[in-house]
Amino acid sequence: MTILVTGSAGFIGSNLIRFLLKRNNFNIISIDNYTTGTIKNHVINKNVKYINGQNIDISKILRSYKNKIKIIYHFGEFSRIYQSFLKM
Repeated sequence: MTILVTGSAGFIGSNLIRFLLKRNNFNIISIDNYTTGTIKNHVINKNVKYINGQNIDISKILRSYKNKIKIIYHFGEFSRIYQSFLKM
């Protein structure tokens, strides 16, 4: 099974990936634009693939994975509502 995690280079996304890998052997695709997340938060594991990209381009980025993804965890947006209004 393949899981998609957006915002996975942030605190919550990276810890979710660690948790999922401890539970089972899923394949995980990670998308982050590294606005607030960092490469230091990457989980080094053969089952995790990191992609630098924007959520607005997600359908183009994940075209080849479309039929494989079964679960999506979406953490890839601003952490404050006010920022969302500034950069829609």
